[in-house]
Amino acid sequence: MKILLCEDEDKMRELLKKFFEKEGYTVVEASDGEAAMEKFYAETFDLAILDWMMPKMTGLEAAKRMKSERNIKILMLTAKNLPEDEVRALMTGVDDYLAKPFHAQVLLARAAKLLGVIQQDIKQPLIFIPNEKRALLNDVALSLTNREYDMLYYLYQNQGLPLTREQILLSVWGMDHENDERTVDSFIRILREKVGKELIQTVYGTGYRFELPKK
Repeated sequence: MKILLCEDEDKMRELLKKFFEKEGYTVVEASDGEAAMEKFYAETFDLAILDWMMPKMTGLEAAKRMKSERNIKILMLTAKNLPEDEVRALMTGVDDYLAKPFHAQVLLARAAKLLGVIQQDIKQPLIFIPNEKRALLNDVALSLTNREYDMLYYLYQNQGLPLTREQILLSVWGMDHENDERTVDSFIRILREKVGKELIQTVYGTGYRFELPKK
């Protein structure tokens, strides 16, 4: 997942970049608000982390422009820690607000929560974003329908376990489904084309098993 990190203090920016990259994120840096907007228009990001007080354009102004252009999560960093400052940031559309000084692990946790991956190892090749029903494989977004997402997520949650077609039908379509086992086979074929055949194995006499490659 890709983060736009905008902070005018070089040492702070470099340190935060290292923390995020260690967790498996891709980080693009900007040292002022105008540079942040240039990077924003040039690439697609899952999250923008903006310092409020920056030269050329404040983080608050950059946040306003980003929110008006795209649906992007924004986390504001600032030395301004009065209640009215936080209210002003949140009213602008900022999704979260963190006052300096802060612990790096708190920032990592806030970022992961905004991205919807707080319970997941960001270093693994397959990442789920439940609140948006999106999945990324090796940092590439998968083109999935809602039903395909639900099935892939169910397989992932039961990784390593042999699942029958009936189990998959009940869990993905619900108790009142009117589909038969051939429906599962059809969706499995589609998912294999999108994530790779090696991740979804056929368990003869039973059904299917999902398995991520070992690190």
